[in-house]
Amino acid sequence: MIRYSWLALACVIGAFVGTTQAAIVKGKHCAAIQKTINQLPAVGGEVRIPDGIYLCHKPIVIDRDNVSLRGEGAGTVLRLADGANAPVIVMGQSIAIPDTRRRNIVISDLLIDGNRQNQTSECMGGPCSEAFPLRNNGISIRHCFDCRVERVTVHSASSGGLVTELTSRRLTIRDYTSYNNEFDGLAGYETEESLFSGIHLYDNEAAGFSFDIQFNNNVFNDVLITNSGSVGIFMRDSFDNLFSNVQILNSKQHGIFLAQVDDDASKPAAGNSFTGLVVARAGGYGVVANDASCTNTLLTGAQLIDNNAGCIYEATPALVANLGTICR
Repeated sequence: MIRYSWLALACVIGAFVGTTQAAIVKGKHCAAIQKTINQLPAVGGEVRIPDGIYLCHKPIVIDRDNVSLRGEGAGTVLRLADGANAPVIVMGQSIAIPDTRRRNIVISDLLIDGNRQNQTSECMGGPCSEAFPLRNNGISIRHCFDCRVERVTVHSASSGGLVTELTSRRLTIRDYTSYNNEFDGLAGYETEESLFSGIHLYDNEAAGFSFDIQFNNNVFNDVLITNSGSVGIFMRDSFDNLFSNVQILNSKQHGIFLAQVDDDASKPAAGNSFTGLVVARAGGYGVVANDASCTNTLLTGAQLIDNNAGCIYEATPALVANLGTICR
């Protein structure tokens, strides 16, 4: 008699799961996508969305673990219907304050059209408030751990392109493009230990990046932000984040704006590091440390070029440390 160890048995089970076929969406509407997600087995699985335009009258909510939603590239388009006034995808729970942590949700290889020109509100159900807390983003990541967004484009959302919030950890956002959103290309709140790479944000009405409320210890690399309606990067209550290989071009106001939350000096943007940074042709300063609490900002190998108000503004001296920074 052959006896299998638990390790061998686990390998057999893993091989079986790995060969399980993806569930294919039938029907060119987002209700069909939601139905396919809901019909996955309890252990989760992959949902494949063929090329085509899928009309969304309600958000696609992935409120379960171990689900992968995969399109076939830019030809897979999820478009918010006229007057739907909703987010397109919610990764996690859609209730006001999620009470269950979700894990291992993946969105990849698709395009989201928020159709903002044909919407009437920023929040789902009514004016943004405690009663109507769900903002109409392209993708909302809510209380999600070990979740990923890869090779996705979001445009024309009524709020932000992609927003992480409500205690999310170890996210990976890779090869993400976002433009023409009513507010920011990508925003983050209560998000830590996450990786953002290959990010292209342009022509957003507000900031390229917007970070606030305990946005700490995250890593960014290979970022291009152009033509932001306000600033390239907005940060408050954000500590010890690392940025490398970042270009910020043609921001209407400043390139990078670091501030504290209102009058609360315990909640600044502080200890953030930028390596290989270019900020050019901003309407204001290249970098602003707006409050005395915004300490220990480090610029290494930065080029600050033709910014209308100058290179760096500091509320008090020595808030920003420079190593090899060129102002021209």
